[in-house]
Amino acid sequence: MKQYDLIVVGGGPGGYVTAIYAAQNGLKTALIEEKDLGGTCLNWGCIPTKALAKNAEVLRTIFDSKDYGISIDPNQIKVDYAMAQKRSREVSKKLNKGVQGLLHKNKVDIFKDRAKLVNGTNVKLTASEEILAAKNIVLATGSHPFKIPGFDYQNPNIMTSRGALEMTDLKASDEVVVIGAGAIGMEFASIWASYGAQVTVIEMLPRILPNEDEAVSKEMTRAFKKRGVKIRAGYKVTLVSIKGKKIEVNLEKNGESEKIMGDKLLVSAGVRANTENLGLESAGIKINQRGFLDINDQFQTSCATVYAIGDLTGKLALAHVASAQGLEVVHQILGATVKKINYSNIPRCTYTYPEVASVGLTEEQAKGAGYKVKVGEFPLLANGKSLAMNETTGFVKIVADEKYHEILGIHLVGGHVTELIAAAAGYIDLEFTADDIAQVIHPHPSVSEAIMEAAHAVVSKAIHI
Repeated sequence: MKQYDLIVVGGGPGGYVTAIYAAQNGLKTALIEEKDLGGTCLNWGCIPTKALAKNAEVLRTIFDSKDYGISIDPNQIKVDYAMAQKRSREVSKKLNKGVQGLLHKNKVDIFKDRAKLVNGTNVKLTASEEILAAKNIVLATGSHPFKIPGFDYQNPNIMTSRGALEMTDLKASDEVVVIGAGAIGMEFASIWASYGAQVTVIEMLPRILPNEDEAVSKEMTRAFKKRGVKIRAGYKVTLVSIKGKKIEVNLEKNGESEKIMGDKLLVSAGVRANTENLGLESAGIKINQRGFLDINDQFQTSCATVYAIGDLTGKLALAHVASAQGLEVVHQILGATVKKINYSNIPRCTYTYPEVASVGLTEEQAKGAGYKVKVGEFPLLANGKSLAMNETTGFVKIVADEKYHEILGIHLVGGHVTELIAAAAGYIDLEFTADDIAQVIHPHPSVSEAIMEAAHAVVSKAIHI
């Protein structure tokens, strides 16, 4: 029986990062992954969607070329969505090989198999039936898209995010319906709209991107409607049926019914943890009522030698959360200081056009928590770099405590604002006030100046509006 200091089950951004970091810190480590290294994020989520989003950005720039003094005959443009999809797969494959190389470089033993807990220190490989032993085990098996019951998922035109990334055929004449206006649904809606498809987004809650600040939702609704995307917020889907080659979606809102016909249907209704056949009961680990594994501040499950990270924990289904948790698990095993993760201060990004990035509390959440709030906003229309890039839709909004100007949340809408949110998270983590941010010298011209201006708006008045 092979003995390890640590066995990691799952090779996604939580699992492989944990394994590499453990090995770098002297722990004899094994990683078990049944499918592809990199997990959903690298293979069927974060990375391939960003590759498609880049293709969509290039296409938008071409169609807007007249704004830059470049004349292109639209009739001469040939759009090949299959090539865009192929490029997204190639990007994922390249990173997959990179992860494998990093694991080998750091001498992590890789087992391509399915794992099942025998107890709190032993894991059985399903295919080979080999049993591995370890002082500690980390479960990082991720999640899968939730399938709304009653839909015919055998129909290739009714898909989850996985099917959407496998799709190679998209025409400008296609009518596409997206159920679910969270980050995933809105990202695909944005990509497909850029290719000219007629997109309708349906959201059961009163507004799109319902977890974001209300001002963000309003701005994104305006931006998407301007692009021709139809928004149906506050609508409940009552029936989906096949009508010849079309998909009929029946909706209801306040007793009023509506029917939408589409060629393709994306179901983006959240995720469910991958807890099946893990042998959790053998280690005395229970699944909570929400379908996730409960963990303490040291990321331990009810079995002290078994840790859980990532989507399994039901905290935030984000790759960087899983990675951060994994690093702290290694600190715990090594006896080093473990940083308690503040999940409200995790950057959240939506890679649409325009992009959305946020961290901390929304205005509504801050008020609900008892804060007297002062808000500072600055529109990107007044930002020189945004104007130069022809990306003036959006704003920066800072939610601060009225008395001390403590930063409670920062919310951005605009071109490439996901590249700015790490600094915003740092401001909150370091307990900056709006006065502190206003005094930080920001480079000019840059979109980041809008954060400084929003801070000035909290303190007194923004300078450039």
